[in-house]
Parts: sequence; structure tokens; C-alpha cells
Amino acid sequence: MTAGSLLATLQGVIERSYGMPHIIDDLAPFVIGDAGYRALYAGRAETATSSTPGARLLVREGPAGLRAALYYPDALVRHLERHPPLSGLGDVNIDAFSAFVEEIDHLLTLACRAAERRPISLLELEHHANVTKYLVVVHVLGRQLRRRRIPEALRLWARHHLFEKYAEGGEDGQGQDRYRQAARLARRYVLHLERLTIEARRCELQTLQRRPLAETLRLAGMLN
Repeated sequence: MTAGSLLATLQGVIERSYGMPHIIDDLAPFVIGDAGYRALYAGRAETATSSTPGARLLVREGPAGLRAALYYPDALVRHLERHPPLSGLGDVNIDAFSAFVEEIDHLLTLACRAAERRPISLLELEHHANVTKYLVVVHVLGRQLRRRRIPEALRLWARHHLFEKYAEGGEDGQGQDRYRQAARLARRYVLHLERLTIEARRCELQTLQRRPLAETLRLAGMLN
């Protein structure tokens, strides 16, 4: 599977999961590699949002509005080409795949908020992406196993790689604190999701897409 078709597949999964409007027809023109990053962003100020060094969403605000690019390092793309996640997801590619998914979710979420003229905080953006990474990983594992519900051992494995590795410890700093808080919040939230029926889960995800962050934090505080 090519990077372009992987982009389209993941975009479809994310949009269907949250009931997102299809605002961006093709994500491929937004993607840049190492050469594109050097040409477009070297020496310029940009806002980068990513919990994984390397892959990131680059955002600039100009007279015409927001401009965005998905930067995927060439090495990350080559790694996913050598270990295609849709053919087999495991320790060898889970980190690269989750970084790939995270930046797609950032772009789609920002596009929705811009279309709705609603603001979004960095913590909210990171929380949304963390939830999305888990949903996508579980979806891919389910497809590979041809099962609607994957074994709990695989869910534990996914939560470890997506949340628990980042929820505690690591470097200090405002950005790192935000990533850890988002990981802890997302872990609590997905545990709540998994207790719901399929229909209730679908409704909850569509509500999450439109719920203010303060309400999400309040809800997470009530979850066990």
C-alpha cells in the first residue's frame, strides 16, 4: 500500500469514527518530506504540534488564513513502507504508525474547527489525537484478526504503547506536561468508551467532536 492510499484509508476511518464532514478531498498535497521541510520552513517561525519527535503538523497564519503541512520525515515513511502497518501491526511499527495517524488527526480536527469557526486548545488537540490513535490501532488489529472485538491482551499492548509510555516520566517542560496530561486523559476516556455498547460509543465519539474541553475534563474526572 502506498503512502497516498494509507492517507486516504486513515482519513476515512477517522472521519467515519467521529462523523466529521469531509472538508479535505485529498491529504497528499499537504504532505512534505525532508526536502519540503527545508524548502518551506527553514528559518521560518511555525507552530508544531506532536508528541513524537519528527512527524508533526506545521501551521502558519497569514493574510489568507491558516496554512498547514504534514511533515513526515523520510526515514519514518521508509520505515512504514518496510513494515506496512495494514499488513501487520506490532512492536516494530506501532510508534511510527501512531505518529503517522496523530498528524492526520491534527489536520482533520483543525480543518473542522476552522470550518466551524471554533477555537481549539493544544491540550484538546492532543487529547483528540490520542483517542484517535487508539481507535485506529484497535480498528487495524481487528481487521487483521477478522474480529469485531480484539483480545484484552492486545488492548493492553495498545494502551501501553500509545498512553502509558508517555503518561509518566520523560522530560520536563510545558509541552511535555501537556503530552503526558493528554495521554492520561485519553487512557481514561478510552476505558470509558470500551464499556459502552457499539451504538452508544458511536454517539459518544460524535459528541466528543463537539464537546468543550472543560466538559471532557469534567467527565474524565468522574471516570474510574
